[in-house]
Amino acid sequence: MTKREIIMNIRAAKAAHVRWKSFVQIALRGIITESSKVDIPIVQTECDFGKWYYGDGMALSMLTNFVALEEPHEMVHEMYIQIYTLQKAKLRGGFFTNTKKLLKRRQQEIGLLMANLNDYTKILLGTLHQLEIEVLNMNDDEIKDLFEMNTIPPLT
Repeated sequence: MTKREIIMNIRAAKAAHVRWKSFVQIALRGIITESSKVDIPIVQTECDFGKWYYGDGMALSMLTNFVALEEPHEMVHEMYIQIYTLQKAKLRGGFFTNTKKLLKRRQQEIGLLMANLNDYTKILLGTLHQLEIEVLNMNDDEIKDLFEMNTIPPLT
């Protein structure tokens, strides 16, 4: 694989994450209707970014910035799981509880979780940018070595 192809794959992964996050934001605002419903992967290995990261992207697994992508990616999905769970939970007001207050508290919690999701997204996108720079600074022999290292047959 050439340096250019690697950079294009990293940029495609970045675009995939931005697209996923856009769908999350749209869904959280209730804009998605049954006719425009889009499946938003909850599990980190099922989104397009995750498929790249845990698939073809593994060829870059020896690079520092590639390794640094895993935690913010996990946390983005963790935040989304928490938001999704809160949104789907039924509000249970009791005799002495006010449903409006419960709804307001839930919206505040979702707002905080969404802020965290945005923070982890910034980290993820920044690290992808650093990965691009890391790859751009590699010479052709280092690129070749990187892919040869990842094609070693398993021990039997």
